[in-house]
Amino acid sequence: MLEYRTFGANTYLLRTGDGPLLVDSGLGRTQEQVLAWAREEGVRAVLLTHHHPDHAGGARHLWESLALPIYAHPLDVPYLTGDLPRPPLGIPVLGRLMKFPVPPVPRAALQTLEEGDSLMGWQVVHLPGHAPGQIGLMREGVMIAADAVGSRRGRAALPPGFLNEDQEQTRRTVRKIANLEPREVYVGHGSVLTGGDVRTLAERLGV
Repeated sequence: MLEYRTFGANTYLLRTGDGPLLVDSGLGRTQEQVLAWAREEGVRAVLLTHHHPDHAGGARHLWESLALPIYAHPLDVPYLTGDLPRPPLGIPVLGRLMKFPVPPVPRAALQTLEEGDSLMGWQVVHLPGHAPGQIGLMREGVMIAADAVGSRRGRAALPPGFLNEDQEQTRRTVRKIANLEPREVYVGHGSVLTGGDVRTLAERLGV
């Protein structure tokens, strides 16, 4: 049903009844590899889980090359189009230097999705905190959670605090994922987790 490759962050290919769906587009410097994969698989659409450079860097190139519709949450659209500057990472000086360039995505290329919407048979789940408009997908016990939760040495963990735009909301989102009781949780960085792994993290965080 799905496979993934890593282009700075995990990029997922979901095989659906409506054709292949690509989740995230990697870093700008990997855009040709992502494009080749999308072209080879006949991808029909792209979902961006959030606006960060390692997830959205290749989006414009996919749109320009294949005219693929690109879906994102309304709260992240202004960052994707360049109408709002991406917030610097929460560490002095280095945070500004670590911002990778992301070619802006034309507004005409973007379609919006919110909590409860569906896309090609998958349900959209709003997973804010790491980014305001971060979204994931869920179907039949399988969740694509992006950077709402991390995987370190096979254990669930929060993304580093300086990468989260709202740390407290990030913590609450971990509990939201646990309450949805997924069987498998596919993350933006690292290997697949179980729903039990995420519940254990929620309990450890006290949320």
